Amino acid sequence: MLRLLAASCVIASLGVAHAGELPRAIGMYTPTNTQLALVDSKIEVVVRGPIVEAIVTQKFVNKTDKPTEATYVFPLPLDAAVSAMSIEAGNKKIHASIERREQAQQRYENAVRAGVAGALLDQERPDVFTQTVAAVPAKGTVAITLRFDTVARYQDGVWELALPLVVAPRFVPGVATNRPTTGTGRAPDTERAPDASRITPGGSPGAGGATDVLLKFSDKVTGLTSPTHELKIVGASEGSFVDPKTDHDAIVRWKSPVSAAGWVEQAADGGYAAIVVEAPAAPARRGALRWTLILDRSAASRGDAEATAKPFVRGLFSAMTGSDRVAVTGSDQIAFGIGADVSRIVEDRWASNAGAFDLTRVLANARPEGSPLLLVSGGLVADDRSAVAAAAKLGVPIHVIGVGPAPARALLTQIAAATGGTVRFAITGDDVAALARATLADLASPPAPLSVTWGTLAASDVVPGTLPRLGAGQAMIVLARVKKAQVANGRARGELFAIDALPNSRTVSGATTPMGPLARRWARNRLDELISGRTAPEAIATHALRYGLVSPYTSMVAIGDEVIVQGGVKRSVAIPVSVPAGMKWQQVKKETTVDRTTTDSRATKDGKQDGGGEVVKKSEDKPRPAPKTTVAEGRRPDKPTQKPTKEAPPKKPADAKPQTVRVDDTYQRNVPRPARTAEPPPPPSPAPSGAVSPDVGDDGSLKKRKYAYDREEDADAQADEDGERPQADSPRVALGSSAVDVMETLSASSGVRRRWRISASAAGGFVRSSGESVSLLTGGARLEFGVGRRLLAGIDTSLWLVDGDTVRGQALASFAVVGIQRWLELGFGFGLQFGDSVGPATGASLRFHLPPAPRGAVFLRYDGALLYQNETRRGQSS
Repeated sequence: MLRLLAASCVIASLGVAHAGELPRAIGMYTPTNTQLALVDSKIEVVVRGPIVEAIVTQKFVNKTDKPTEATYVFPLPLDAAVSAMSIEAGNKKIHASIERREQAQQRYENAVRAGVAGALLDQERPDVFTQTVAAVPAKGTVAITLRFDTVARYQDGVWELALPLVVAPRFVPGVATNRPTTGTGRAPDTERAPDASRITPGGSPGAGGATDVLLKFSDKVTGLTSPTHELKIVGASEGSFVDPKTDHDAIVRWKSPVSAAGWVEQAADGGYAAIVVEAPAAPARRGALRWTLILDRSAASRGDAEATAKPFVRGLFSAMTGSDRVAVTGSDQIAFGIGADVSRIVEDRWASNAGAFDLTRVLANARPEGSPLLLVSGGLVADDRSAVAAAAKLGVPIHVIGVGPAPARALLTQIAAATGGTVRFAITGDDVAALARATLADLASPPAPLSVTWGTLAASDVVPGTLPRLGAGQAMIVLARVKKAQVANGRARGELFAIDALPNSRTVSGATTPMGPLARRWARNRLDELISGRTAPEAIATHALRYGLVSPYTSMVAIGDEVIVQGGVKRSVAIPVSVPAGMKWQQVKKETTVDRTTTDSRATKDGKQDGGGEVVKKSEDKPRPAPKTTVAEGRRPDKPTQKPTKEAPPKKPADAKPQTVRVDDTYQRNVPRPARTAEPPPPPSPAPSGAVSPDVGDDGSLKKRKYAYDREEDADAQADEDGERPQADSPRVALGSSAVDVMETLSASSGVRRRWRISASAAGGFVRSSGESVSLLTGGARLEFGVGRRLLAGIDTSLWLVDGDTVRGQALASFAVVGIQRWLELGFGFGLQFGDSVGPATGASLRFHLPPAPRGAVFLRYDGALLYQNETRRGQSS
């Protein structure tokens, strides 16, 4: 379909951008014209009491004819204890070992260079992991098997298991370092998030493969259901579901009639025991409540997250009493007031665009005045450690409500634990009114005392050492080492219960520890305490190695012994993931894309060192719109440019280097003065468009200049002062699509001689794609040479900025036939489109030069491309 792009401004162009001046992508893997490897997953879950053991099989399929290394960033539960990995390539199975991270990475890199099969598993966050697989054969398949343990949560009589399935896009604060990135993600590393490229996998809606989940329960359960997926129930103890795109977390809930609240297992060093501790019911409220709501209304909180957050916030305000007071911070700033008044203001602002949500800055700027805070957010930020530190400095409890299809569960839980708050997660379909009442009870009530008595088990090394705060109706697992594993009685909150033997778990190939699930669970909880307590990395690594666990300082690595690829693996790809279902991707992409043009020296010059040693640029503390005056080639000045005043316009030397700028109310001061000639203008005749150099008069208005037209029969024609005519050029629409547009722009001639035509242009407009209209700024450059009386050949390049943050471009070998009719020119070309995806491209244009002088034109242009992205080929045209 044809799309017309109306120019929103007229741009003066006084130079041609060189390839070396164009902004380069940072932090992205090199796009290839071949299909990427796909990954499909299967998860087998076995539930024994509160302990959940899962076997994950990831199948990497290489559809290309070249051996490939594949990198896949994926989530696991926030407390996952990964303790086994194996790789199966062909008829061989290779078992992993647990090693220090640096050593494991070195062994893996050696395997890549040697061309042998290998796999590496790194932990980036408590719930984000990177799986790298080397030497996936051409047209072949490699399967990776992982084992992890987690714990089901208990609340109000119902057990719940959350299985994260996709790593959601994150807001990356700070300034791009412009140093080589450490990962393959879509975001570069920044001063505030130095590993952002490792936790921001590239992708698009529906890009992920399928995930099959099979659930088995060792005991009979009732009420088995899933509010997020269509669950197929088999008998009384099995269920299954499929997520075809792996694009949102899976939630499974059930009730257990088993009365046991404690379990014990035998181990070589004695045994390990676990007890369920439940918080008491909330006491009756007394007195007025004063609290602050931290509300996230960023683009990542739209869609499914907003569908949960809006009714929940309404429920909070409606459940407040007349004496309660609430303030709002975060995406909005509302002073303390009664619930009804604040509710009306929040309702009025829901539909407005709040911009990116910089959680660390929001917490650092919060002024709780001793009152508790409630954070409602998905927690999708990349500077986790800084956010937790900022929360802890406030000195008040921060209660958390996590929302969205794929929230950052680990970060939100860490914020609550570090501040003595509670954490709950809500999804669409939950009883948000009841959740709002329970949350207000958490805000108004002091922490309930929790205690555990282990009976005759002689427990030691209890974890967590200090029990965290639980909300009304919530429960948690407390673990301990015991001298002897035996059936006993325990007591929690004064209630007596039985401690039974935990059913045995199955043996898994590639296990890095022989210990059972309770021992692994105890070791993982102890690992969390060591990390949060700022223990020395060496001590953390020693603990992880002893219990065979992946950690920030240890990794799993599996290396084969046969060479598969002579000369080593030369090709590497990153597996794309789905954007979480319900997210508005264009808006999220805009807010989560880091400015890659900012240099390291600029960050250092204009920034400051914070307490954590990070360089934080002062002007980047809050997200801000782009400055009104920008350099069209995508490069920014080293210092922010202040808008000049009419009283003191900047002086420009006569030989100033030309620059292309966007027109604003200071246009006449942005445009250098071109040299003038006294030669008469050429007569008007049908010919291709060229360039015009505007000048500035004494009164600040633009003077009109003649066009220096390059015709074979007008050898040395040059520009002179006379009427004004805009010249047309054709940068288009989003990469992978194309456009026909009508534009009017001003361009500059740069020494046009007899057989050469050099021109540049820029314009603004809009484009409609996938049902959404987005803004568009374009810049183009052409270099053409006359090869006949009416034929010109050359290069046509264009670069455009879609929706303010996505840079895309096109390079074509161009041909133009002039004079097919009076004032008409026909152009066509073929070449390459590049950016988010790559593919062959074609273009055709019909240009009408505006008489009487061929300085400007209006035209229609068609672009088409066959693109390769996310394992698919697709043709697009517009």
